[in-house]
Amino acid sequence: MPSTPNPRILLVDDHALFRTGLGMILREAFPGSTLLEAPSLAEAMKVGPSPSLDLILLDVHLPDANGLSLIQVLQDHFGPVPVLMVSGSDDASQITQARNAGAVGYLSKSASGAQMVNTLRECLSGGQAFPFSHYEQAPAATVLLACQDPIRPNERQLSILRLLGQGAPNKAIARQVGLSENDVRAEVSWLTEMLDATSRQQAYDVAVQRGWLRP
Repeated sequence: MPSTPNPRILLVDDHALFRTGLGMILREAFPGSTLLEAPSLAEAMKVGPSPSLDLILLDVHLPDANGLSLIQVLQDHFGPVPVLMVSGSDDASQITQARNAGAVGYLSKSASGAQMVNTLRECLSGGQAFPFSHYEQAPAATVLLACQDPIRPNERQLSILRLLGQGAPNKAIARQVGLSENDVRAEVSWLTEMLDATSRQQAYDVAVQRGWLRP
Protein backbone atom coordinates (compact mmCIF):
# COMPACT_ATOMS: atom_id res chain seq x y z
CA MET A 1 0.00 0.00 0.00
CA PRO A 2 1.20 3.57 -0.63
CA SER A 3 2.48 5.44 2.40
CA THR A 4 -0.23 8.08 1.77
CA PRO A 5 -3.74 6.56 1.86
CA ASN A 6 -5.31 9.35 -0.22
CA PRO A 7 -2.54 10.50 -2.54
CA ARG A 8 -2.62 13.74 -4.51
CA ILE A 9 -1.15 13.14 -7.95
CA LEU A 10 -0.40 15.56 -10.77
CA LEU A 11 -0.42 14.09 -14.29
CA VAL A 12 1.30 16.25 -16.90
CA ASP A 13 0.50 14.72 -20.29
CA ASP A 14 -0.94 16.18 -23.49
CA HIS A 15 -2.86 13.04 -24.48
CA ALA A 16 -6.41 13.42 -23.15
CA LEU A 17 -7.31 9.77 -23.67
CA PHE A 18 -4.34 8.56 -21.65
CA ARG A 19 -5.22 10.98 -18.84
CA THR A 20 -8.78 9.68 -18.84
CA GLY A 21 -7.67 6.04 -18.77
CA LEU A 22 -5.18 6.59 -15.99
CA GLY A 23 -7.78 8.50 -14.02
CA MET A 24 -10.08 5.48 -14.16
CA ILE A 25 -7.25 3.22 -12.96
CA LEU A 26 -6.41 5.59 -10.10
CA ARG A 27 -10.00 5.90 -8.91
CA GLU A 28 -10.30 2.13 -8.76
CA ALA A 29 -6.92 1.45 -7.13
CA PHE A 30 -6.88 4.48 -4.80
CA PRO A 31 -10.53 5.46 -4.12
CA GLY A 32 -9.55 8.48 -2.01
CA SER A 33 -6.95 9.82 -4.42
CA THR A 34 -6.99 13.23 -6.10
CA LEU A 35 -5.78 13.48 -9.69
CA LEU A 36 -4.84 16.89 -11.04
CA GLU A 37 -4.29 17.10 -14.80
CA ALA A 38 -2.28 19.40 -17.03
CA PRO A 39 -1.67 19.01 -20.79
CA SER A 40 1.52 21.08 -20.78
CA LEU A 41 4.24 22.57 -18.60
CA ALA A 42 2.55 25.97 -18.75
CA GLU A 43 -0.70 24.53 -17.39
CA ALA A 44 1.12 22.47 -14.76
CA MET A 45 2.79 25.59 -13.39
CA LYS A 46 -0.65 27.12 -12.82
CA VAL A 47 -1.40 24.43 -10.25
CA GLY A 48 -0.69 25.89 -6.83
CA PRO A 49 2.09 24.27 -4.78
CA SER A 50 -0.28 23.85 -1.80
CA PRO A 51 -1.65 21.49 -0.67
CA SER A 52 1.37 19.39 -1.38
CA LEU A 53 1.53 16.67 -4.01
CA ASP A 54 2.56 13.09 -3.34
CA LEU A 55 3.62 12.22 -6.91
CA ILE A 56 4.04 13.84 -10.30
CA LEU A 57 3.58 11.79 -13.47
CA LEU A 58 5.44 13.58 -16.25
CA ASP A 59 5.23 12.79 -19.95
CA VAL A 60 8.60 12.76 -21.72
CA HIS A 61 7.17 14.53 -24.78
CA LEU A 62 5.15 17.67 -24.04
CA PRO A 63 4.04 20.29 -26.57
CA ASP A 64 6.03 23.04 -24.87
CA ALA A 65 9.02 21.21 -23.35
CA ASN A 66 11.03 18.01 -23.05
CA GLY A 67 9.85 16.35 -19.85
CA LEU A 68 13.30 14.97 -19.09
CA SER A 69 14.53 18.52 -18.47
CA LEU A 70 11.63 19.49 -16.20
CA ILE A 71 12.10 17.38 -13.08
CA GLN A 72 14.04 20.02 -11.20
CA VAL A 73 11.79 22.79 -12.52
CA LEU A 74 8.70 21.06 -11.13
CA GLN A 75 10.39 20.22 -7.84
CA ASP A 76 11.44 23.85 -7.44
CA HIS A 77 7.78 24.82 -7.88
CA PHE A 78 6.06 22.04 -5.92
CA GLY A 79 8.76 21.02 -3.47
CA PRO A 80 10.64 17.69 -3.29
CA VAL A 81 7.88 15.65 -4.93
CA PRO A 82 8.91 12.33 -6.53
CA VAL A 83 8.58 12.41 -10.32
CA LEU A 84 7.62 9.37 -12.37
CA MET A 85 8.35 9.68 -16.09
CA VAL A 86 5.73 8.45 -18.55
CA SER A 87 6.40 7.61 -22.19
CA GLY A 88 5.21 5.59 -25.14
CA SER A 89 8.82 4.48 -25.71
CA ASP A 90 10.91 1.90 -23.85
CA ASP A 91 14.18 3.25 -25.27
CA ALA A 92 17.01 2.29 -22.89
CA SER A 93 18.89 5.57 -23.33
CA GLN A 94 15.74 7.53 -22.49
CA ILE A 95 15.24 5.45 -19.35
CA THR A 96 18.85 6.15 -18.36
CA GLN A 97 18.31 9.89 -18.89
CA ALA A 98 15.20 9.79 -16.72
CA ARG A 99 17.00 8.04 -13.86
CA ASN A 100 20.03 10.34 -14.13
CA ALA A 101 17.75 13.38 -14.09
CA GLY A 102 16.30 12.28 -10.76
CA ALA A 103 13.11 10.44 -11.71
CA VAL A 104 11.96 7.72 -9.32
CA GLY A 105 10.64 5.55 -12.10
CA TYR A 106 9.72 5.15 -15.73
CA LEU A 107 6.25 4.03 -16.80
CA SER A 108 5.54 2.79 -20.32
CA LYS A 109 2.16 3.74 -21.72
CA SER A 110 1.93 0.22 -23.12
CA ALA A 111 2.05 -1.28 -19.61
CA SER A 112 -1.02 -3.11 -18.35
CA GLY A 113 -3.33 -1.54 -15.79
CA ALA A 114 -1.93 -3.86 -13.11
CA GLN A 115 1.63 -2.84 -13.93
CA MET A 116 0.68 0.83 -13.77
CA VAL A 117 -0.87 0.34 -10.34
CA ASN A 118 2.22 -1.56 -9.10
CA THR A 119 4.47 1.21 -10.37
CA LEU A 120 2.36 3.91 -8.71
CA ARG A 121 2.24 2.01 -5.41
CA GLU A 122 6.01 1.57 -5.39
CA CYS A 123 6.73 5.23 -6.13
CA LEU A 124 4.14 6.44 -3.61
CA SER A 125 5.78 4.22 -0.98
CA GLY A 126 9.15 5.87 -1.51
CA GLY A 127 10.62 3.24 -3.83
CA GLN A 128 11.75 3.34 -7.43
CA ALA A 129 10.37 1.55 -10.48
CA PHE A 130 12.16 1.15 -13.77
CA PRO A 131 11.52 -1.41 -16.55
CA PHE A 132 13.17 -4.80 -16.24
CA SER A 133 14.98 -4.17 -19.53
CA HIS A 134 16.94 -1.49 -17.66
CA TYR A 135 18.38 -4.08 -15.27
CA GLU A 136 22.02 -3.58 -16.22
CA GLN A 137 21.89 0.15 -15.56
CA ALA A 138 19.56 0.32 -12.56
CA PRO A 139 20.93 0.49 -8.99
CA ALA A 140 20.50 -2.54 -6.75
CA ALA A 141 17.92 -0.75 -4.59
CA THR A 142 15.69 -0.08 -7.57
CA VAL A 143 12.51 -2.09 -7.96
CA LEU A 144 12.56 -3.62 -11.42
CA LEU A 145 9.23 -4.08 -13.15
CA ALA A 146 9.00 -6.21 -16.30
CA CYS A 147 6.77 -4.78 -19.01
CA GLN A 148 5.85 -8.12 -20.55
CA ASP A 149 2.08 -7.64 -20.71
CA PRO A 150 1.52 -4.66 -23.04
CA ILE A 151 -1.92 -3.25 -23.62
CA ARG A 152 -3.57 -4.78 -26.67
CA PRO A 153 -5.91 -2.43 -28.53
CA ASN A 154 -9.59 -3.34 -28.39
CA GLU A 155 -11.53 -4.25 -31.54
CA ARG A 156 -12.59 -0.68 -32.24
CA GLN A 157 -9.01 0.55 -31.92
CA LEU A 158 -7.83 -2.25 -34.22
CA SER A 159 -10.44 -1.10 -36.74
CA ILE A 160 -9.06 2.42 -36.48
CA LEU A 161 -5.52 1.15 -37.03
CA ARG A 162 -6.68 -0.84 -40.07
CA LEU A 163 -8.31 2.27 -41.51
CA LEU A 164 -5.18 4.29 -40.84
CA GLY A 165 -3.32 1.80 -43.02
CA GLN A 166 -5.82 2.53 -45.78
CA GLY A 167 -5.13 6.24 -45.52
CA ALA A 168 -8.65 7.05 -44.30
CA PRO A 169 -9.17 10.55 -42.82
CA ASN A 170 -10.68 11.02 -39.37
CA LYS A 171 -14.12 11.88 -40.78
CA ALA A 172 -14.33 8.60 -42.69
CA ILE A 173 -13.00 6.64 -39.71
CA ALA A 174 -15.60 8.25 -37.44
CA ARG A 175 -18.44 7.11 -39.75
CA GLN A 176 -17.16 3.55 -39.92
CA VAL A 177 -16.44 2.97 -36.21
CA GLY A 178 -19.32 5.00 -34.78
CA LEU A 179 -17.35 7.71 -32.99
CA SER A 180 -17.21 11.48 -33.24
CA GLU A 181 -14.29 13.04 -35.11
CA ASN A 182 -12.94 14.39 -31.81
CA ASP A 183 -13.01 10.91 -30.29
CA VAL A 184 -11.26 9.48 -33.34
CA ARG A 185 -8.64 12.21 -33.11
CA ALA A 186 -8.03 11.29 -29.45
CA GLU A 187 -7.87 7.58 -30.25
CA VAL A 188 -5.39 8.13 -33.09
CA SER A 189 -3.27 10.35 -30.86
CA TRP A 190 -3.19 7.71 -28.11
CA LEU A 191 -2.48 4.85 -30.53
CA THR A 192 0.41 6.63 -32.24
CA GLU A 193 1.89 7.58 -28.86
CA MET A 194 1.45 4.08 -27.43
CA LEU A 195 3.06 2.53 -30.51
CA ASP A 196 5.85 5.15 -30.51
CA ALA A 197 4.91 6.02 -34.09
CA THR A 198 5.63 9.30 -35.83
CA SER A 199 2.81 8.98 -38.38
CA ARG A 200 -0.55 7.32 -38.90
CA GLN A 201 0.93 4.93 -41.45
CA GLN A 202 3.72 3.97 -39.07
CA ALA A 203 1.17 3.21 -36.34
CA TYR A 204 -0.52 0.77 -38.74
CA ASP A 205 2.85 -0.74 -39.73
CA VAL A 206 3.81 -1.32 -36.08
CA ALA A 207 0.44 -2.96 -35.40
CA VAL A 208 1.10 -5.34 -38.30
CA GLN A 209 4.62 -6.06 -37.02
CA ARG A 210 3.20 -6.95 -33.60
CA GLY A 211 0.77 -9.38 -35.18
CA TRP A 212 -2.34 -7.40 -34.21
CA LEU A 213 -3.37 -6.93 -37.86
CA ARG A 214 -2.86 -8.84 -41.04
CA PRO A 215 -1.38 -6.80 -43.88
